[in-house]
This record gives sequence, structure tokens and C-alpha cells, in this order.
Amino acid sequence: MPQHSTPSPSEPKDQVPRRKRFLWGLGGFADATITYGLNGMVNVIYINALAVNAVLVSVACAIPRFLDFFTDPLIGFLSDRTRSRWGRRRPWLLAGLLITAVLGILLWFPPLDRADLAAAAGQVQSVDVGQSATADGASWWRTAARAVAVDWRVFVYLAVMMALMNAVGYALFTIPHYAMGYEMTTDYDERTHLFKWRFVAFAAAGFLTPWLMPLAMWFEGDQANVLKGSQGAVMVSLLVAAVVLLTGLPSLLCKERIVPPQKQHMPFKQAVRMTLGNRPFWLLVACNVIARFGMAVTGIFFYYVFVYHIGRGEQLRGVALLAVFFNSINIANFLALSPIAALSGRIGKKPTLLVLLAMSAVAYASLWFTFTNSEGSFLSHTFSFGAASWTLSLQWPSLITALLIGVFTNTMPMITNAMIADICDYDELKSGTRREGFYGAVYTSIEKMAMSISLLFQGVLLVASGFDAAQAAQTPETIRYWMLALVITQPVGFLLGIVLLLFYPLSRTRMAALRGQLESGRAGTCTNQAQTS
Repeated sequence: MPQHSTPSPSEPKDQVPRRKRFLWGLGGFADATITYGLNGMVNVIYINALAVNAVLVSVACAIPRFLDFFTDPLIGFLSDRTRSRWGRRRPWLLAGLLITAVLGILLWFPPLDRADLAAAAGQVQSVDVGQSATADGASWWRTAARAVAVDWRVFVYLAVMMALMNAVGYALFTIPHYAMGYEMTTDYDERTHLFKWRFVAFAAAGFLTPWLMPLAMWFEGDQANVLKGSQGAVMVSLLVAAVVLLTGLPSLLCKERIVPPQKQHMPFKQAVRMTLGNRPFWLLVACNVIARFGMAVTGIFFYYVFVYHIGRGEQLRGVALLAVFFNSINIANFLALSPIAALSGRIGKKPTLLVLLAMSAVAYASLWFTFTNSEGSFLSHTFSFGAASWTLSLQWPSLITALLIGVFTNTMPMITNAMIADICDYDELKSGTRREGFYGAVYTSIEKMAMSISLLFQGVLLVASGFDAAQAAQTPETIRYWMLALVITQPVGFLLGIVLLLFYPLSRTRMAALRGQLESGRAGTCTNQAQTS
């Protein structure tokens, strides 16, 4: 095997022009707006405003994730095989953006009148909340069956709309968008810097999305404690649709730069088989899923801890406090992306990801001090919002935890996606094909499958905790349950991810040698084609 030295920093790199970085990176803003804007409102609006059974909402939100496991690889496969004057990715991007924008608005028009739905669901709520086992031995499964009888039309509507919006629209946009990023440069470090732009935009959207729920409350016209309906969600979704289109469409001005082999006709079954045999890919997938599974399972508890514990049962106050906390995370994330990308350029992607995983475990363990400490406010201000007046304050432990999560946890996707691009080079050496779309799709589909399982757990854990939506205050035992779930499950996942990542083989040196082999192979192919012609 020929030896290839690591390129020196003075050697020219395959750099992406700054304008193209910016235009493609804006797609991250659209992605975050969909993920946290539209999807983030579903649980709260349908459970608290429309009074739909929590388990049913969790199941309806989980269904698209299960579908993604099958549709994402197919979309990636078809995207890889697309040949058009617009390239492989752009026709899919456009279709995905339009579908998502329209369905994001239709999501808030369930088939039952709000008053009737709330009254019917209230009958169920009195039976199901906090009763995992009644005197006649009924489990929460029986309670869920009662809820289906009441809310089935809303459940079907929500499940269908979420499936179409996420498994079709969102997938049609994000999978080709990531694939385009994988193939815009061949340089090991430039890939990290390119994805930095996407996640800078993603973090920037994070400043907006936490405030969508308070904005929905404001549009609703009732600023007291609880949402009364979905009118506010409709108004917010119109804003979200406009933002998604304005930030997603500029990606159409970019185009993939790595040209795939002329004869790329790998059958779908063979593509699956080759992917199953890619050891670096599966190590990265397993690391990512295990590390983030706990976050997905218990992430919903952030809302309830902030509303019922830190916000003392005042919904608007708790939501505003949560928005400030998440915005602190986003600010830290926004500022940390460039330094973390620079760290990756110095020590490599794998060592950088190991550091991020270790510090993320520390960050989430520190949540306990955020939830239990009441001294030393770094932010304190009295707000008047409609008829309500209250003091918003967060303590120093909250700031420290938010900074740690923003710097270390929320920068991980930038590194992992740059690593997927390297894995695509590794696969081309093994298979002779370029399959960025397929690898990106399989990666996201497995991640979404894990998320769908986590969504099922969310509803179950919420009911198991003794949560009572009819009560303005929750029991100390219930709140402690949420806090422990957040503090324990997530650090364990990060530590297990570290163990798996230790076996990941693609280092900077290995990738330099691999790229040399690819370039030699491509040059040989071009020579043979020229001789044949």
C-alpha cells in the first residue's frame, strides 16, 4: 500500500467559497425551525391546550420516526441516483421545503371542536393521571384505550399530519441537504468548517424557537397560565413557514462538487449490505444513538421542571424561564462552534468528539445544582405580561450548566456529520460508488428510530411519574422523579458513547492515505476511459 503523508497547512485545500458556505449553511436555520419550532410545539399544544391524552400524543409523534427508518434510506438512495440539470440534491430540497411549510400550518386544524375535545378529554384525564393501577386492576394501557375512544379522530389526524410533515417533507429536505454538504469538499478539515456554518445557523435559530410558545400564548389572547386553544399555534406556524422557506431556499444556489462515477448502479439490497459491513459507520452510529438516547427520553422533563418547579406552577413564567435557559445554551453553542472546529483541526475529529462526550456527561450531571440551588441570581427582572406580573430569575448554576451544554453537547453534531463525510470516502474505496445520500439517510433514520422509541417512553414516563395536568402544582415526588431522570440517564449515555468511540478507526493520518488512494484510483479510471475512447 503506498504511503501518503499528511498535507501540511501550507498546501492548498479544497475550500468552499465563503458565499457558498453561508448559503448552504442557512439550511440549518430552516432545519432547527422545523425541529424545535413545529415539532417542539406539538406536545405542549395538543396535551395542554387541546387536552389530548399524553400517551396518544407521544404515539402520534413517534409514528413518523418509525416510518423514517424505512423512508429515509429510500430517499437517500433515490437522491444518490438522481441525474438532472439541477444536480442530485436540489430537486429534492425544493419539494421538501414546500411540503413541510404547508403541512406545518395544517397541523393545527384537528377534526374536533376545541371545547368538545377538552370536555371529552377531561373525562379521561380524571381516570388516567397518576393511576398506573386502579382498584379494579386497570393499567395505563387500559387508560390509553379509553383515551383512544375519546380522541381517536384527533389522534389519527395528528399521526397522519406528523407522518407526512416529518417522514416525507422534512426528510426530503434534510437528507439531500446533509448529502450536499458531504460532497462539497474533499478536505478533512474543510468539512468540519463547512458544517460549522450549518450549525451556526442552527444555533442562531435556537434564539428564536424557545420564544415561539410564549408568542403562541400572546396570539391566543390569554396570558394567564394555560393555553386555551390552537389559534396561537396557527399564527406562529405561518411565521415558521415563512422562515423555513426564506432560510431553506438559498441552498438551491449551491451544488455538490464531488462528481460520482459515471456508472453507479448499485442495487438497493447491495447498498444495504455494503452499509451493514461498514465498521467505522456503525461505530459512529452506535456512539451517537447511545449518547443521545437518554437526552431524547428525558428531554421533555425540562419543560415540566421549569414550569412546575422553577416556575412554581405558573406556565407562562416557567416557559419564559425555560426560554432564557435554552437561549443561554444557544449563545454558548453559537460562540463555541468556531473554537471547537479549530480544536478539531488541531487534534482531529475523534479526539475532539471524545472530549465533547466527556464534558457533556459533566454538564448534565450539573443539572442537579441548577434545579436545587436558589442562591446567587445572575438574572433577575420583574415583567408585566397582560394581567400577570412576576419576577424572572435564574441562578449562577443555571448559567454554568447552560454554558457547558452549549459548548460541549450541542457542538457534537458538527463533528459527527463531518465524520460521516469521511466515512463516505472510506466507502467509495470499498464499493467504487459515492453514496452520501444513502449514508446520511441511514444515519438519520437510525437516530430517528431511537428518537421514536424515546417518544414512546416520554408519554409512559410522564404518566408513571404521577403527573396530573389538571393540577396547577405537582407533588414533590413527581418533580424529584423528573429531576433525577434528567441528571442520571443522560451522563450514562455519554460515558457509554466514549467506550464505543475508542474503537473508531478513521484518524487524520488514515484519511490522508485513503484520499491518496482514491485520487490515484480516479486518475486511473480517467486514463482507461480516455484510452478506450
